[in-house]
Amino acid sequence: DVGCGGGVLSEPLARLGAEVTGLDPAVTNVKIAQAHADEAGVPVRYRAETIENVVAGAERFDVVCAMEVVEHVTDMPAFVRTACAAVKPGGLFFAATINRTMRSFALAIVGAEYVLNWLPKGTHDWEKFITPDELRDAVEAGGLSVTDTTGVVFNPLTGRWSAARDTAVNYMIAAEKPRP
Repeated sequence: DVGCGGGVLSEPLARLGAEVTGLDPAVTNVKIAQAHADEAGVPVRYRAETIENVVAGAERFDVVCAMEVVEHVTDMPAFVRTACAAVKPGGLFFAATINRTMRSFALAIVGAEYVLNWLPKGTHDWEKFITPDELRDAVEAGGLSVTDTTGVVFNPLTGRWSAARDTAVNYMIAAEKPRP
């Protein structure tokens, strides 16, 4: 789980039986995540490390997730290529991010940050949002084939997220690394 933050994804994956490594360059995030996992008795291995260092050390994984992180990095194509390099042959890469549309500006920035205060103001930079084509190109440059792209929509009446065809705001991709 690249950019694991406080372990919001890492911990549930471990509860489901996955052997999880959570990476985040922010030491504070890793300490918080590890303390929570330890308290809950969930076996997650957190590391205050970048994906670049992990790949340089020749580590590879069956699945690499970069959820809600690619829109925050300085060089998205390079970051995605590096994350793809961490995937074993036959393995999978998943990413979730925000599309660069006027609707995403209205909902993800104005709505979520300024109206509803779900996120601190300034969390997102609309210019760093990534279109599905841009993300697909970065994944393919990393040697993987995109197998699915799906939208993710929030229903304010139920408070639930669900998969959808609409990729105008939030979306996810899945990709596979070919076997040699």
